Amino acid sequence: MLIPPLPAGIPAVAGYERLLRSEAFAVVERYSDRFLARHWTALRPYRRKWVPDPLHQWSRQWEYPFVVSRMPDRPARVLDAGSGVTFLPFLIAETAPDADVWCCDQDASLASVFDAVDGPIRFTVADLHELPYESGSFDVVCCVSVLEHTDRQEEIVAEFHRVLRPGGRLILTADLPPDPPLVDEAVQVLSVLAAGFSDDDGADVAADLALPDRLTTSYAAKLDRRLLPWRHPLLYRLGCLATGQGLAPFPPPITVACLSLTKRR
Repeated sequence: MLIPPLPAGIPAVAGYERLLRSEAFAVVERYSDRFLARHWTALRPYRRKWVPDPLHQWSRQWEYPFVVSRMPDRPARVLDAGSGVTFLPFLIAETAPDADVWCCDQDASLASVFDAVDGPIRFTVADLHELPYESGSFDVVCCVSVLEHTDRQEEIVAEFHRVLRPGGRLILTADLPPDPPLVDEAVQVLSVLAAGFSDDDGADVAADLALPDRLTTSYAAKLDRRLLPWRHPLLYRLGCLATGQGLAPFPPPITVACLSLTKRR
């Protein structure tokens, strides 16, 4: 196993710092660096849409290793749902035993990027609300910080449940802002998950939100401001004013939750 199972829930700062010092993270980092260097030209269209180095983002430094750490130690068919184009599925394909890795995203322009990147990954253009796969066709579905950017999240969760085999694993991560309406929305999604999945760890995200040492954007900004996706505080605040959000703090106070769930048989 490349990375021992990381704890679920909201990561604590101490655990985050310990991971960043570990040889396991160094292995992931070297793989990511090689992937970017090898495919720099092919990835150019995607870099313009998002960030040039996905691993070195404040939450991804925990989320990606968390996903890798929860891969089963047996052959598995894996779906990276809402994948974008990152090193993650390629790392899984190389390190998980006999993994058959698929990616899907609603952005049709990514198909040409995947075509240009060498590797065994199969990509499908797909709407997460209506996945084009047969029921029970995957052993693992992972979804990294996508669900919070979608609508009709209950439908997406239902699709994840449908395409997983009985006993299959859902590895889910999501940013959590502290705004009460968004927290309430997250609690609603957790209740939907509880109806069809059992939590592998018994994580209590609501309780973790109250922990003073949880990983947040504020902590990351003090550690290294380059870990944040927002490069210009003034432009960020002007954008918030333009969209009616008022004078927003910078960085926006966000944490991240990671869950490993098993589909009930």
